[in-house]
Amino acid sequence: MTSDASPFLKGIHSSITAAAAAAALFLATAPVNAVSGGGLDYAGLDISNQDFSNGNYKGKDFTQVLAKATTFANSNLQGCRFYKAYLVNTNFEGADARGASFEDTSMDNANLKSINAAGAYFGQSLLDVKSLENGDFTDAQIPQKTLLQICERDDVKGTNPVTKADTRDSLMCL
Repeated sequence: MTSDASPFLKGIHSSITAAAAAAALFLATAPVNAVSGGGLDYAGLDISNQDFSNGNYKGKDFTQVLAKATTFANSNLQGCRFYKAYLVNTNFEGADARGASFEDTSMDNANLKSINAAGAYFGQSLLDVKSLENGDFTDAQIPQKTLLQICERDDVKGTNPVTKADTRDSLMCL
């Protein structure tokens, strides 16, 4: 602002500058609610011991979530991301997890009985789950070394009650 500008213009300039600074400060400190799949994400949260059963969480982001002893039984988890999630003692029985990502997770003692995990992505932690019985893993991405060990498990048996897929066949076990 030049020195010959009217006091009125100087006042407007100062007001605009102050408003812009206040807005920048507000936006820099405002909480950010991430959205994935049209709703609230759970990424990075501790949701341990909570009941998410029978819910619709399609497309939600559960990246690095702490979900110890949480239940997702009979829930819609299509396309969900559980990357680097802590899923110890978690219950996924009967869940629809088609296309979900379970890569680099901790799944010790997780229950995947009757899960529909067609097209899902898994890492070697799939070896640590409690049950794969009646699961549908058609077109699931599983590391080859892991798959060879999975096929040796006694609980790789049965038929998925929804898709009617044979568990061993869906995993392409010989």
